Amino acid sequence: MDNIQNNSQSKEYIAALDLGTTTCRLLIAEVTPQGPHVVDSFVRIIRLGEGLATEGRISQAALSRALAALTVCSRKLKAYKIKKIRCVATAACRQASNREEFLETILLKTGLVLEVISTKEESRLAIMGCADLLDASTRYAIGFDIGGGSTEVMWMELFSDKLPEIIECVSLPVGVVTLGESLQKLPDPYPFLRKIRKEVANDIKAFSDKLIIYPHIRKKNVQLIATSGTLTTLAALHMKLDRYDRKKVNGLLLSPPILRATIANLYGMTRGERLLQPCIGPTRADLVLGGVAIFEGIYDVFPIDPVRVADRGVREGLLRDLLDS
Repeated sequence: MDNIQNNSQSKEYIAALDLGTTTCRLLIAEVTPQGPHVVDSFVRIIRLGEGLATEGRISQAALSRALAALTVCSRKLKAYKIKKIRCVATAACRQASNREEFLETILLKTGLVLEVISTKEESRLAIMGCADLLDASTRYAIGFDIGGGSTEVMWMELFSDKLPEIIECVSLPVGVVTLGESLQKLPDPYPFLRKIRKEVANDIKAFSDKLIIYPHIRKKNVQLIATSGTLTTLAALHMKLDRYDRKKVNGLLLSPPILRATIANLYGMTRGERLLQPCIGPTRADLVLGGVAIFEGIYDVFPIDPVRVADRGVREGLLRDLLDS
C-alpha cells in the first residue's frame, strides 16, 4: 500500500484551461516519458460573450455561468499535484470593458489566475494543439479557428523536422456567439448569413492577396485544417453520430461534395430539427449557422480539397508549451 501511495505522490501533472467566448475547457495531464497523458478534462458551453457586442461588457448572467464552470475546474485541479498550469482567456475578455473586474472576481472566487492572450498567441496555441495532424507533403498550410467572438486564420510554413511556423495571421471580429444573437432576432436568417459569408470572403481575399497565397493553392502546395467547433459539428452530422465522438471526428477529411451536402442538409433544418440533432442540441442550435456562414466565406477563397478537421486547439497547445518549458 505504501508503494502505491508513493508512486501516486511522485506523479507530476500539468494543466491547461481555455476560457473562450463560447466554451470553458480544461485538460489535466500526467507528465510521462512518452508525453502528456490526459487524466481529467472538462468542457462546458458558457457563452461568456453573450450580449458583449451590444453592451460592451461581460454580463452578470455570463459571469455566473463562467463562475460555475471555473469552480468545477478549480475543484478538479485541487485533486492533482499540478507542476505547471496556464489559464488563458480569449476574445470576450479582450473586448470587455469590465475585463479587470471580471478577472478579479474569478481570482477571488476560484483562485484561478486568467491570462488574457492576444489573437496572435491564440493562433499560435491553436496550431500547436493540432500540429501533429499536419504533414510535410505540402510546403504550406492554412489553419482557421471559428470562435465565439472572433475568427483566426493562419498562413503557415510546414517542416519535416519541427513544428509549423505561422507566417502571418488575421483575426476577424465575427464569431458564433455574436452572430447567434443577431440571428435570433431575424424571421429569415439566410439573407444575413449570405451577407456575413460575403464580408468574410472579402476580408480573407484581402489577406490572401497580400500574402500571394493563391498561386500556392493552384499548385496544390497547401493543406487546410480547421480547429473549430463548426467543422467538428459538420463532421459529426456527416457521420450521423448518435453522440459526439472525439476520436471519430479528430483528423477526419471532408471533401467539397461532403461539405456541400452536409451544409445543405443543415440549412434545410428548422431550429426545432437542429435541437433534436444529438451533435447540435440546445447548446449549439443558435450558434452553428453563423459558424457555417463564416466557414463558407473562408472556403470561397481557399477551396482546398480536403479540409482536415481537428478536435484540438488552444488547450492542447497549452499542454505542449508547458511540457516543453
